[in-house]
Amino acid sequence: MTAPAPHDVIPPPQTLAKPNQTELLSVVSFQLSTQLRITTFDKEHVVVKYEPGRTYLALSPAQWKVLQSFAQRASTVPQVLFELISSRRCIPLREFYEIILKAHERGILQAVGEPARPEVPATTWASRASGRKVRTMVIVAAVGAVVAMVLRPFALPVSALELAAGWAIACATTSLGYLLAACVARDEDAEIYQPHWHGRTLFPHYRVDVDDAVMGGRETVVNVAMARLAPLIVAMGIVPFLHPGISFLLFCTFIFHLSPFWWSPGLRFLHGRYGSPILDAFRSFLFTPNRNAWFALRSRLRAVDIKFLNIHLGMTVGWLVLVLLAGSLPLRANALELWQAYTSANGLHFTALAMLTLLGLMVVGSTLTGMWLLSSAIATKLGPFLRRTLPVATVAVSPELLEETVRESLLFKGFSREERARIAATARPLEVTKDTMVVREGEVGSTVYIVHSGKVEVLRDTDSGRREWVATLERGDVFGERALLETSGRRTRSVRATSNCVLLEIERSDFEALVLSRLNRTQIEDILQKVAFLDRIDLSATWSPQAMFSFAQRAIIQSFDVGETLIRANDDNQYFFLLYEGELSVRQNQKEVARLRSGDFFGEISVLQNSTATATIVVRTPAKCLVVAKREFLQFLVNDFYIGLHFEQISSSRLGEPIFPLQGRSFDVIRG
Repeated sequence: MTAPAPHDVIPPPQTLAKPNQTELLSVVSFQLSTQLRITTFDKEHVVVKYEPGRTYLALSPAQWKVLQSFAQRASTVPQVLFELISSRRCIPLREFYEIILKAHERGILQAVGEPARPEVPATTWASRASGRKVRTMVIVAAVGAVVAMVLRPFALPVSALELAAGWAIACATTSLGYLLAACVARDEDAEIYQPHWHGRTLFPHYRVDVDDAVMGGRETVVNVAMARLAPLIVAMGIVPFLHPGISFLLFCTFIFHLSPFWWSPGLRFLHGRYGSPILDAFRSFLFTPNRNAWFALRSRLRAVDIKFLNIHLGMTVGWLVLVLLAGSLPLRANALELWQAYTSANGLHFTALAMLTLLGLMVVGSTLTGMWLLSSAIATKLGPFLRRTLPVATVAVSPELLEETVRESLLFKGFSREERARIAATARPLEVTKDTMVVREGEVGSTVYIVHSGKVEVLRDTDSGRREWVATLERGDVFGERALLETSGRRTRSVRATSNCVLLEIERSDFEALVLSRLNRTQIEDILQKVAFLDRIDLSATWSPQAMFSFAQRAIIQSFDVGETLIRANDDNQYFFLLYEGELSVRQNQKEVARLRSGDFFGEISVLQNSTATATIVVRTPAKCLVVAKREFLQFLVNDFYIGLHFEQISSSRLGEPIFPLQGRSFDVIRG
C-alpha cells in the first residue's frame, strides 16, 4: 500500500522543450527569478512558486539556499558550485544538478536572454471565508450528522424521484464544497485557478482549482480540504429529518469523498495534517545520471514518508469497513451476517480462484513485457550493424560557419583569427548519418575531426569485447588528434554518430602545419605523457578525451626525494596528488597504515571538504606525482558533472559516509 503521488498536492509544471543538459550545466548563465513566492511548509520543506507560470518546486532548506546563490547576479552552474564547495555549503551533487534543471524547467531559474515564459493568470475571487470558522462548522456538523444517523437510521430510496433528489443534492454539495474551499483559500492568500463545470464524473459539479493552498502552509491545506466536505456533512445532518430515503445516497457520497485511492478531500485532509510534499530532487528525474532505474528506485524508497504511509493504511482499512457497512443496508443484513453468508456460499474459494487468475495474468504480462524489453535491447545493440548506412559524403558549408565552429573549439582558443581562418579553409565538411562508425579503436588514423553539427559518442573496447560509452561530443569538440600525436598513429577510442551530423575533417599534413607548428613541441610531449598515463589507470579509465586533456593541462609533474613529506596530518592541504611513479607511505600516529603506488591518489577529500589532512604522506622511494592546485582541481571538477560525480563517489566511499554536505573544520582559504 503506497500513498498516491504528491504531484496532485503540488500541481505539475508545464511541459517545456527538453534542455541541452551539458550546455545548461556548463556555460549558460542563470539568475533567480524575482517573481517568486516562498512558503515554509514545515521545518524540512520549502515550497517555491514561480507566480506568472504557476509552477512549483518542493525543496529542503539547504536546497533553497543553493538556488538563492543565483539571486545576486547571473552565474553559471560551475561558478555557483565552485563557490558552494569553497564555502562548505555544497549539497550532494546529484541533488544539486537535479534541482538546477527542475528550477530552470519551472521558470524559477531563468537563463540570461531566455524569452518570457507563458503566463497562467489566477482567477479574480472576491469572496472569502475564515478557515478556522469553517473548521468549527465542520466539527459541529459532523456531530449533528452522527446524531441524525442514530435518531433517523438510513432508509433505502424507494422511488426514482428519491434517487434523483439524492443525486442532485450530492452534486450540489460537491459544487458548494469547491466554492467554499476557494473562499477559504483566498482568505489565506492562496490563488484560485480554472473555475469550470466538470461533467465527466459520477457527480457532475462546478469545480475550482484550489491546489495553490499549499502556498498557505499546512493549516491552509487542512482547512481547504475540510471546506470541501463541509456542505455535504451539513446536508447529512439535516436531510435524514426531512426525508430519510435520501440520506443513504448522501452517506454513499460521503464515503466516495473519503476514498483513500484518489486525491479525495478526505485524503487531502489526512496528507495536509500528517504528510509533507516529496522533495522534487528525489522524483521524476531530469538529470541524466539520476535516471538510472536502480538509483531512481532507491531514491523513491528513501523519500517514502513511513509515518504517513501507516496512517494512510489505517485510513484504507477504516474506509473499507465503512463500505462494508454501507453495503449491508441494501442487503438488509449486518456485517456479521454478510460474512457468514459469504463463507457458507464458498465465497472464499471463488476469491482464491480470482486471486490465482489475477496472479497468472500478472506473470504472463510480466513475461511478455520482459520479452519485449529484451527484444528492444537486442534490436538497439544490433541496429548499427544490421542497418545499412549511407556512405560519408562531402557537404557544402559556408566559410563563415566553418570559421565559427573552429572559433568555438577549445583546442583553438589560443589561436588568432587569421590562424583559425586558415584552419577552417583546410577543413573538409563531411555529412555522416546516424550510427555510422567514424573511427574505430586500434586502426591507423591520419585525420582529425571537429564536430560541426549533431552529436557523436566516444566508445572504448573493454576486455569482454563489448564497447563502453565514454563521452558525448557536440559542436566544437575535437577527436582523432591522439592518433596524430602518438608514435603508433593508432586510434585510442572508437567514435560513432548518434545523430545525422556534419564533421570537419583535417588531414595530418594540414594539422601538423597549422596546429602543431603553433604549439610548443615540449608542451605537446608533456601533455601526451600525462594523457597516456591517465589512459591506463583506473581513476581516469572512463574519462572523456577532453577531460583527460583538461586535467593534463592543469597538472604539473613534480619529483620528490626519499623521506620528503608531501602532506602532514592536521595541516591544511592545497593540492590533489596523483602518483605517477615511485612509492609513498601513509602514516597515522607515527605508524604506517598503507602504501601508495603508481595510479593511486590522495588529497581530494581535504580539498573538497576544505578541511585539514587526516594522515601524513612520506616518500619511500624516489617518486613523481601529477600535482594539481586546489583552485585548478575544483575548476576541473565543477566544469564536468561526470567528473564531479566520480570524485564524490570515490571520496564518499573512502570516508564511509557522504562527503556532501560537508562536515568537519574549515580553514576557508584557497591559494594558488
